[in-house]
Amino acid sequence: MTSKRWWTTGIDWIDLLYPPYTAMVLSYIVIGACMVPEGPNWTLTTLALLAYFLGVGVAAHCFDEVKGHPLGTKINDKVLLAVGAISMALIGALTLAGFLWLEYGWVPEAFSWLPLPESPGRGGIGLLAFAAVESFFVFAYSLELFGGRFHNDFWFVFSWAFLPTLFGYYINALRIDLHAILLALAISMTAVVETRINHWVKRMSEDPRREYAPWIKEPQEAVQATVALTVLLAITLALWRLLGPIGLL
Repeated sequence: MTSKRWWTTGIDWIDLLYPPYTAMVLSYIVIGACMVPEGPNWTLTTLALLAYFLGVGVAAHCFDEVKGHPLGTKINDKVLLAVGAISMALIGALTLAGFLWLEYGWVPEAFSWLPLPESPGRGGIGLLAFAAVESFFVFAYSLELFGGRFHNDFWFVFSWAFLPTLFGYYINALRIDLHAILLALAISMTAVVETRINHWVKRMSEDPRREYAPWIKEPQEAVQATVALTVLLAITLALWRLLGPIGLL
């Protein structure tokens, strides 16, 4: 039985994904992609979403659960480590394939059906840089390496909000513009709000005297609203880019 949180289902493998927070990370990718002046390439954006789902949704949360099972799942530690490692290996394969396509136009035959644009002949080094930094945080943050130095709110927001937004922009534009950095900083504030209020709710819910129980509902709803805001913004921007402005009046 998993520890009860507002979003838990009691199904270990679903709860392990931290669905609302994984949804926020994937939303940051979409938001960044939609801010590219030329518009997003949805094939590249989908591959970026797949990579972050495997890296954050699966691998990071598997490694995090190994450290004391904060969700209370019954999944064996060896299974968690194996699933996390396989997910990271898949990301490595995606990154290598992406590098080869960006730089040389080479696509594995198994993926030749993908509607990819013409290879730009550049951008592969940037892809490798993003992959290396995010892979570092998957291990350093989730497994609390280096004495837990990177397991704090600052690096959480940087790695799972700022960088995903910037990467969503980069993989479509193959450049980093000033407005993309400012956008990533701005939208990262949703992760700041979410983590700060979440800490507050957790401390109140863990109080053995239950003195704060009557006051948990409102801050918890604030967390839910922050998640909803991020996801709805991503959906809105995606619809705008896909369909253009839809006149109602």
